[in-house]
This record gives sequence, C-alpha cells and structure tokens, in this order.
Amino acid sequence: MTNNPSTIYVLGLGSIGSFIAHSLCSLVKPPSVTLLVHRQDLYQELAAKNWRLGLRVGERGSLEETSGFNAEMPGQQSSPCVDQIRYLVVAVKASATVTALEPFKNRIGRETIICLFQNGLGQVEDMNEQLFVDPSTRPTYMFGIMRHGVYLKSSTEAILSSPNGCAEVGVVGSSHGSPAPSPDRFLIDALLRSPNLRCTELKWADLLRVQLLKLAANCVVNPLTALLDIRNGDLLDNPHLQPIQCCLLKEISNVFENLPEIQHLPRDCTNFSVMSLEAVVQDTVEKTAQNSSSMREDIRKGRPTEIMFINGWVIRRGKDLGIDCIANICLTQMILAKSQEQTGISRSDS
Repeated sequence: MTNNPSTIYVLGLGSIGSFIAHSLCSLVKPPSVTLLVHRQDLYQELAAKNWRLGLRVGERGSLEETSGFNAEMPGQQSSPCVDQIRYLVVAVKASATVTALEPFKNRIGRETIICLFQNGLGQVEDMNEQLFVDPSTRPTYMFGIMRHGVYLKSSTEAILSSPNGCAEVGVVGSSHGSPAPSPDRFLIDALLRSPNLRCTELKWADLLRVQLLKLAANCVVNPLTALLDIRNGDLLDNPHLQPIQCCLLKEISNVFENLPEIQHLPRDCTNFSVMSLEAVVQDTVEKTAQNSSSMREDIRKGRPTEIMFINGWVIRRGKDLGIDCIANICLTQMILAKSQEQTGISRSDS
C-alpha cells in the first residue's frame, strides 16, 4: 500500500491493462503503480508471483518481467483504503466500466484524471449519469487508443505481437466541441515516456476524429466476425457482406456528420463520408487480417460483448438526431441474441 499522491492506478488486468502496467513500471525512474484487482484468484496469483508481470515480444521472445507493483482488492484489506486516486488508467471492458469503478468512486474527484483504454464510446456519459453526477466534482477524462496487438498467455504474462505498434492519448473536450482542459500532465507524460507503448498525444479535435473512425471500423468488423465466427481477414473473401457493410456505413456516416460535437471542429476533422469510412474499414481489415476480433472472442469465451458501446452508441446518437439506423439495430439485436444463446447473457447485461 502506498500514500504516494503520484501513484498511477491501473484498473483492468486483461491484455491491455497488463501491458500498460508493465510498460509504466519498466520506465527509467518509474512512477508508483497500484493494480486494482477485482478477482480473488487473480489477486492470489499475483501475490504468488511476488507482484511481477511479464511481457514477451512474440511467442518466442525473451520474457521481460517487472515488479514493484502495489495492489488493492475491494474487501481484501481489514480497513478500506481511502487514499485519493489522482491518476487512473481504466482498461476493463466498456460494458463493465461503471461496475468496476463503483467500489472506488468515493476516492475519485475533480483532481482525478481517468484515462480510458477501451473500445467504443458512451462510457463517459454512463459515468457522469451513474457515478459522478455533480459536474463540479467530476474527474477529467482522457481517451487512450491502443494500436498494439497484445494478448495474454497467462494471467501474469502478456504477448506483444510486434514492437511496431503505437498508442495515442488525449484529453476529452466538451460535447460542444470546445477545447479540452489542460490537466496535470503527470499521467500523460508517463505514458509518453514509455518506449514500449510508443505513445503520442493528440489534441481533442484529432482525438475525436480518430475515435470515430475507429468506432466505424469496429461497427463493421466486430459484429460481423462474431456472428460468422471468422477472423478479420475473412471478411474480404465474402462478397455477400458488401451490401451489409454499405448499409451500416451509410447510417454511421449520416450520424457522424450530424453530431453536434463536430460542428465546430476544423473542416479536415469532419469528413466522415461513406467512401472515407469504407477506406478505414478496408485498411483495418487488411492490417488485422489474422486477428480474431474482441467481440468474436467474447462470444466464444462466454463474456459480455461491447456491442452497446459500439453499434449501440451509433443507434443512440442516431435516435437523438432523428436518424434511423435500421442496419445497425438489426446487427446489434443479432449479436445480443447470439450472446444470449451462447452464454445466457441478456441485453441488460451486454
């Protein structure tokens, strides 16, 4: 346990959270890093490994282990920790964000900076509605975009597919398109210093555009690969999917180009034509051809999907704008149905 006010907390120890925690603790002059653990079995595994996390570049790469982490688990300590959380990286599934943060909400306030490394959009709105209702005491939010291929070999060892990936981070601006605030830079600078993360900082206008383009690709790739149980590259080999993709992207383009938050952005940040979105999807599929999408893996392994933060977000924003998103609604319902059939997970859980 530490009372260091500059501690960086990491919530979510899947592949992305483990990779970020390992990268931060591997820095020259590393910050204090505390792992927020929800599962008893994982807490015990980490304790047995003496709080060490491992990383390999490729399956046959040498194992690089790093230690020095602190760890907390709700209910594990005899007296609950009340230390203020100043810097927090959230890498849980989007659908689990509110539930995962609930035990720590009283330690989060206006001085807190939360960086979300997740798929989808809508988490900020959910946190504001369910956890941080008072605008005067809300934390500052950041988005992190991970472009590394990374997966877990075990609960304490991550595999980085290639050292050539990158990450992008930036502070979230207002829903009216105004610039992001200038927060304490400790967390941002720590992420930028990591040679493993290869992280760059984006202004809000650029960050929002990148987030929306990534969301458009996820709206096509994730549900279609999950429904058909195929790898990403197989989408290119099935011509019957082209009309479906076209319908999805027409709706997504219409929603994106009418979002209030982009109306005040520079013109080069607001081109979301169907043609430009098709190019993004094509590029994504080609670069990740051998990958199995996260949504496909979620359904295969009986986990909740993030569909309501991907296509579901487009549907919700379309409804606000008076735009029908029939193709996205159909695809979302099919994922929800398959998820319930495979795992027993209902819509309210996804």
